[in-house]
Amino acid sequence: MTYEEIFEKSKERLLKAKTKDVKDFIAIQFNITGEGHGSFYAVIFDGKMDVQPYDYKDNDISVNVSGDELVYALENKTADKLGFYGNNKKITVLKSVLATIPKARKATEKTAVKSSSKPSTVKKAPKKK
Repeated sequence: MTYEEIFEKSKERLLKAKTKDVKDFIAIQFNITGEGHGSFYAVIFDGKMDVQPYDYKDNDISVNVSGDELVYALENKTADKLGFYGNNKKITVLKSVLATIPKARKATEKTAVKSSSKPSTVKKAPKKK
């Protein structure tokens, strides 16, 4: 994945978190390693989250993770298991916020139109002798 894809997918998932009860200011720096490497940050302030594709030097929490691992964790409700570094009180609050992100729905395949469960009423022609 490219950095842009990682950022967009992560932002989409992070903005689904419920932050309205968070009164603390929390700045989280995500350091993406490996393919698509780069940094972005999320800030929770006054009950709202903002996610931007920039470096945030004065952060409270940092996360060093590959892009694939981050996207997977945010889509599958396992983000609280990522390696967080920084202020332990704020990490605890962040983990509770991340737990509110709903699990991503898998893309469903198009299903064929179901036929009626009634047996066919077509009569067979008599056999010729």
